[in-house]
Amino acid sequence: MNFENGPTALPREEVVDFLPDAVLIVDDNGTVVRANLAAAALLGHERHAVEGRGVLDFLPSFDWNLTRPPAEAGPPGAAPTARLRTTARTGDGGSFTAEIHTLRLDRHVLHDHIPYGSSLVISLRDATADEGTRALLSRALLQAEAVLRTAGEALIGTDAEGRIDLVNPAAARLLGGKASELGGRPLLERLTPLGHDGEPLDAEGTALTRALRTGRASRLPGQELMTRDGTRLTADVAVRPVAEGDRVVGAVVALTDRRPYERLADEYIAAQTRSVRHHETELALHRRRTDRAVAHAHDLADFLSGPLAEALHHLHAELSRLAGDSSRPLWPEATAGIESLAADLRMTMALVNGRSQPYRHDDAPVGPQRRTVLIDEVVQAGVRAATAFAGPAPVRFSVHAPRFAVHVDPDDMTTAVGRLIADVIHSGDAPAPTGPHHVVVAALQQRGLLRIEVRGPYSGGVREHADIVRGIAEAHGGTLRTHRAPGVSGSTYVLELPSAVRDDTGTPADGTPTHTDTDAGTGTDAGAAVLRPTGRHRALTA
Repeated sequence: MNFENGPTALPREEVVDFLPDAVLIVDDNGTVVRANLAAAALLGHERHAVEGRGVLDFLPSFDWNLTRPPAEAGPPGAAPTARLRTTARTGDGGSFTAEIHTLRLDRHVLHDHIPYGSSLVISLRDATADEGTRALLSRALLQAEAVLRTAGEALIGTDAEGRIDLVNPAAARLLGGKASELGGRPLLERLTPLGHDGEPLDAEGTALTRALRTGRASRLPGQELMTRDGTRLTADVAVRPVAEGDRVVGAVVALTDRRPYERLADEYIAAQTRSVRHHETELALHRRRTDRAVAHAHDLADFLSGPLAEALHHLHAELSRLAGDSSRPLWPEATAGIESLAADLRMTMALVNGRSQPYRHDDAPVGPQRRTVLIDEVVQAGVRAATAFAGPAPVRFSVHAPRFAVHVDPDDMTTAVGRLIADVIHSGDAPAPTGPHHVVVAALQQRGLLRIEVRGPYSGGVREHADIVRGIAEAHGGTLRTHRAPGVSGSTYVLELPSAVRDDTGTPADGTPTHTDTDAGTGTDAGAAVLRPTGRHRALTA
């Protein structure tokens, strides 16, 4: 090449090959008249295969008008055109994104190794990597915009002077304006921090100013703020500075408005207050009803233990005197009827006395008074207590009570056994039979479990007795169950008390359990027991 042809003359051909970018020289017809080695390698052809072909073979979307000479000739060596992005085609049929810019030559100047009339130099660069980076950046910007728009927190970006340069929709609503209107405004003018006394803080004492001055992040939970229109709010404020190297260029302020949570807390407190008031009203109503029920129960107990008990006692005494008066003998049938009525009165008096004296655990629920006793003595005491409920018909008891120690409340156990016996000898509304009742009572122990079984001729279920025994069982941590065998009259009560058996007292010296029969009559001395030993007895519900 000739260096003396002016400032627009090209270097020699060997120098062009050392350029890193691909260079194509095109004439007025759009034909490539020269290509350097970089262009041949980029387009996937040999140099001679590139030269002589149309530029549209390699750049299909290239503007053909750029190859035509301009209507008004410009000065030689005009500045290159702006960079353009287009699609380049390679020799194997592939394509890639290319960045090009052009430089127009003086077509009237003769250059070495370039045909006369060549007017355009095209520089190509593979921009595939730039496109990938641009796509990643675009996706990142879209994601950041989506995050800012959907974030519940108010996010505000400021420059180094504290002026707003970024707000998300939540922040715009909080600040009371549009994002386009808030840009460039000082943040502390739109949102003023308040002190503990409710007065605005100095600008130098705010978290934003400290972060911009020192470069340290801060977090202030429950910060009182005031907007430009005078609205006061409580928010959790977090300030994080943005630095480039050692220089703070801005800050990001995150605000979490606590007003929705405060409203929820107020609604919850109001709901709880209404619930408490409602429960207080209900409790007062139940207390009044309970007081009336207690007063009625006391009145009833006073009536049962007072006038009614006295009348029953007087009637029983008169009937007993009449049946036993030898000076005025009656017919045998009349004497038997009077004795039956006296027995019924005795049973009625026992029921009235039991009802007029409530179960002691109801008034003072301190639990049973446990102590170690022998079970056979407890069972025998329960049998003797049951004779008061026997009624006119005679009762025969079969008692199986081994002599072992238990840790229970003996008064409760005596009451339980007596009440169960009374329940199984009552026939309800049916008339009482004249024959004797046979009641079997058994006490067993099974691995620390005390088991008392009572079987009688009737099914029982009278609340007068069953409720009291069930309360005693629950007080001792036990259960009361009922067994009824099909085809057999009567029922069997099973009272089980866990952890009631003690091993500190054994059976008698001969090792035999105590087993007796007791007959209860119907006269005035029916409570007396006549005991006769019998054989062993097995479990009734085995």
